[in-house]
Amino acid sequence: MHRVVVFVTLTAALGAACDRGARPTAAPAGSAVVAPTSPQAAAGAGSSGATQPRGSQPPPPAAAVTPPVAAPTPLAHPLFWAVEKDGKTTYFLGTMHMGIDAVTQLPPIVWNKLDTAKTFAMEADLDDPNLAAMIKPTTGSLHQALGDAYWKKLEDAMGATMAKAIDNLPPMIPAAVLSTKGLPPTQPMDKALSMRATDARKPIVFLEPAVRQLEILGKWMDVKALKMILDELPDAEQHAKAMLDAYTEGNERKILAVNDNEKSDALQHGYTAAEYDHEMTDLLYNRNASWIAPLERLHAAGGGFVAVGALHLLGPRSVLDLLSHKGYKVTRVVP
Repeated sequence: MHRVVVFVTLTAALGAACDRGARPTAAPAGSAVVAPTSPQAAAGAGSSGATQPRGSQPPPPAAAVTPPVAAPTPLAHPLFWAVEKDGKTTYFLGTMHMGIDAVTQLPPIVWNKLDTAKTFAMEADLDDPNLAAMIKPTTGSLHQALGDAYWKKLEDAMGATMAKAIDNLPPMIPAAVLSTKGLPPTQPMDKALSMRATDARKPIVFLEPAVRQLEILGKWMDVKALKMILDELPDAEQHAKAMLDAYTEGNERKILAVNDNEKSDALQHGYTAAEYDHEMTDLLYNRNASWIAPLERLHAAGGGFVAVGALHLLGPRSVLDLLSHKGYKVTRVVP
């Protein structure tokens, strides 16, 4: 899927906004944008459409068979670093916002460092009430913008009912949903960690406004990007799973390699190299640079625990790379 890692990095903020009441009004009560509705569910699961004779009792429902669920794989090599300078240490955890159950998969050392940290920092406040206002219905039709052929692909991917419900919402809604297709529907890691910090009454630092994340999401998850995502289904699920596997292994090289493959896909779908580089600058590099000042203030005040999307910590121009050039000693922590 087109740059799935970067998309997933921002999807948590979108999901939070949807949960705060910005769901499509046509969606079934209690459903969220991030949970596509199947045609069977929309029609009434198990219903044939026939009426029961007057006075007769409907047959008892068949016993549900729950398939066994594999236990989550513990992270033997979490993307976890100690950053030291001036006798202080700040710990950095690279997260995958969807697909990893932080409570069961993070090793004890990560939780211990969080519990003993003076301050917790994350990308943005996922409970910011201003997020909902940014995904209100638009005056245009997504169906018209996509055209009939791509709209049919969207209906096949999300279900006709859900597609109809988001027809007047920005394309970033279905783009974000489809970007997480194939990943286990877990609570965002950042949310689980921030809840632990909140329960411990730790100060929480947000590295950027949440609305900035949605502004970037809206800029790059446009109709062109949505068409590309739809063209790549179901291969996109394999891309997402490859990223999840690389993250679970804690393999930095594999994660960067999967991300590099996304560039090749983009170029094959009509993006220029300049356009792709501009997008990555918006999604990653400019944001990384803007976080350095608040991170240095956090560190100078006694250090802390920082949780941000994994790609923000890997490779050139990453947060860790920028800090290392400012004299910080960066060490991967091994459980």
